[in-house]
Amino acid sequence: MTDVIGKPRDRVRDLLAESESGLDAHEVARALSIHSTTARFHLINLVTDGDAVTVQLPPEGVGRPRVAYRIAPPAAAARLTRLLLMRLGDTPEAREDAASDVGREWARQLAPAPQTSLPDPVIAVESTLTRLGVEVRSVASELGRHLLTVCACELDDLAPGLPEVARGALRGAVDEALQGATDLLISDVTASIEPDPDSDCTLIVVLSG
Repeated sequence: MTDVIGKPRDRVRDLLAESESGLDAHEVARALSIHSTTARFHLINLVTDGDAVTVQLPPEGVGRPRVAYRIAPPAAAARLTRLLLMRLGDTPEAREDAASDVGREWARQLAPAPQTSLPDPVIAVESTLTRLGVEVRSVASELGRHLLTVCACELDDLAPGLPEVARGALRGAVDEALQGATDLLISDVTASIEPDPDSDCTLIVVLSG
């Protein structure tokens, strides 16, 4: 059963992904307990964004065919990329761990070595991510933790439908930044990656310790 908690657009997209034949606005509205106008708004936006396509379904009784929506089929290159990424592991956890190893190598090859004049773990991580082309949108501190909000759009585009790959690659890059600065930083600094509740396109790097 579709989880009714979460962002409305994501809930509509997930519902369409569960349907083989497609759903119209009224069916989406009933399934998610929202108004049909709201459902149609999200469906049209999914089509505009290229995430869904319209199809015609037989009418329910006498009348015109119904306009329904289904998830857009992936392009050939996107399908191939997804199949290759699925080879990282049989479970999301395994794929995230494998992507983390790749993320470490990514940072090792492209990111600069830590600078002795910048012994702050936040600066070390921010410098590494910026060097990799990852946009750091904000940095904040709360209750002994540092939160770096980063744009993960390009990573998500690389692995659509596989958020664990984006998380893993980012986690590996952050771990490499911290590992490379071990001599300069407190050794018990740890990193985790959390989704941003306010945006589909960002992740939050949490540094603790």
